[in-house]
Amino acid sequence: MVCSCRILLGTMSRRQPTALESPGFKGLRTSAFLSLFSGLFSVSFSGCALQEIVVQKPQKLVALAPGEAILVQSVPQAVELGFPQLPTTQEVWLHMIQGAKQSIDWACFYVASARNQPLDPILEALRQAAARGVRVRMIFDKQMGKLDPQAIAFLQQLPGAAVRLVDFNLLAGGSHHAKYLVVDRREVFVGSQNFDWRSLLHIHELGVRISHPHIAGQLAFLFEMDFSLAQDRHDTLEANPPVMPRGPLPDVEVGVSPPQLTPDGIRPGLPVLLDVIRGAKQTLVIQLLRYSAHVGVEKWDSLEAALIQAAGRGVKVQLLVSNWSTGTPEIDDLKALSRVPGIDVRIATIPEVPGTFIPYARVIHSKYTVADGQVLWLGSTNWERGMFLANRNVDVVLKRPALAAQVQTLFGRLFSSTYAEPLDLTRDYVPPRIR
Repeated sequence: MVCSCRILLGTMSRRQPTALESPGFKGLRTSAFLSLFSGLFSVSFSGCALQEIVVQKPQKLVALAPGEAILVQSVPQAVELGFPQLPTTQEVWLHMIQGAKQSIDWACFYVASARNQPLDPILEALRQAAARGVRVRMIFDKQMGKLDPQAIAFLQQLPGAAVRLVDFNLLAGGSHHAKYLVVDRREVFVGSQNFDWRSLLHIHELGVRISHPHIAGQLAFLFEMDFSLAQDRHDTLEANPPVMPRGPLPDVEVGVSPPQLTPDGIRPGLPVLLDVIRGAKQTLVIQLLRYSAHVGVEKWDSLEAALIQAAGRGVKVQLLVSNWSTGTPEIDDLKALSRVPGIDVRIATIPEVPGTFIPYARVIHSKYTVADGQVLWLGSTNWERGMFLANRNVDVVLKRPALAAQVQTLFGRLFSSTYAEPLDLTRDYVPPRIR
């Protein structure tokens, strides 16, 4: 059955889904979650093959010069938090796909499409790229890949394309949570954005597009490794490893989790982040979906200790966490931090679209920190033990003051907005409805 939808970028329908149409962020918790979404999504997608979508090229983007980097934003609809000077996620993804000449390697947590929504032009752009001879390969987490079989099937049938589902639960006890894109081994996108229509329209996200063969080469190697592991968990590429640039650049470094599956020549994500925190002398601003210093009842204080030490040496720490992090034990950990002199914790709540509840949306999902307005860390890693030690995540540190200053300004706008409230030590918080 061919879908009759027709989408013009810029005049896209704003229809909101009336049911749970697609998967969410925390998809590995229960089998009931998986069956719920796989059943409901099949109704909304209805076998749409997307052949009739018309995609227009983004007009305001140009190819990056070698070594250049730009920030990429997603801002929830009807929320005044966007920066007009920053391109949107959809614009950048389309520009990168449409500029690809040889290869597109995309590592994702999951895919979630919905009819007449902003991911449709991305899927169509991938179809067009494959049709012109670009090799398209994608990785998804094995468990989360079950939630949108129609979209997976669409990607698999693209000429020359390859889609693999990697079982990080088997490999490391976690999930493939990374979100990065490598085009032609010359440029990359790294960020918090999932391959999800809601990440383009209803979630606060931040990423970065970087044009540099060294960084692209490192992430291309990582992709090759995980692409092989998805087929054979004993395949470590030792027989015929591709060439990988080793070590960080003076102003850019990639961090990869978990450490036991981090390629030689790339540092694990946790020490990369800890270096940023420990190097701060005046200010640290941090925005996260989730923060926790516990794994169940077990204490995990690697990041908590680093933040307390920073405050103790006079660093002003501002931490903005989404209202998804108000359950137990997360809220208790946040209250403990808030009691430390020099640490200001606030909770961000993005209002729902009037009259409509969209599951797994309307939230700040960005993961970033800025040290002294000079150094920027961002990526896909929530500040939780498992995210660093069991899940595949990719982050990047940029020692580029202009970019760091942009993010600090973006943070200040949200931190001082009506969407953010100081943590109340006396309040019994009730986690919001998520699905």
